Amino acid sequence: MASIRLRKAFHYPNDSDDDEHSREELDEEEQDRMIDQLKMLNNRRNSKYSVFFAAIPFLSSFTNVPPILSESSSLCERCLSFVSILSLLATAYTMKFLPFHRPDSRGKIPIMAVDARTRVQWCLLPMNAIICTLLALTYALCPRAESWLIIQPITYLVPGAMFVAVLIARKVMLSVDLKELEDLRYTYKGA
Repeated sequence: MASIRLRKAFHYPNDSDDDEHSREELDEEEQDRMIDQLKMLNNRRNSKYSVFFAAIPFLSSFTNVPPILSESSSLCERCLSFVSILSLLATAYTMKFLPFHRPDSRGKIPIMAVDARTRVQWCLLPMNAIICTLLALTYALCPRAESWLIIQPITYLVPGAMFVAVLIARKVMLSVDLKELEDLRYTYKGA
């Protein structure tokens, strides 16, 4: 005799009387505790990523120190190395200290009090982007056959690569928004 298959009656997920399909609802305090734990975990993870992604450009800036200290390097090479160091330090500052601005539901960034420090921070990203572009153009226009530079011209691409990596990391860190989770809270009416 062939094996017998028993059919189970179809139940909508809300109509199920089985304990295995039912889920325990969270009351308001449990929801708040869960959201606070998630916020704390997110903030801890963001602070670790901020330190990590700030340390990489900071440490890579040391590769541009030898041409500045070397007597055999040209003035142009010293200037380019100095600008590269400034760009990498600005990138590290951007990752570690620049505040995150979450846009509201309509995509607008909230207006904040403007002081001298805020103005410098607003100018930091565009100026760093311009510096990285100029360094990339220097790499593109620098003749590769001539070795009049002590360091390889490809090191002038490092500030731009670090800047892009930091901007992507900040974007990913900003994409985790627990405000939407707070909006999904429900009011549990217990018996």
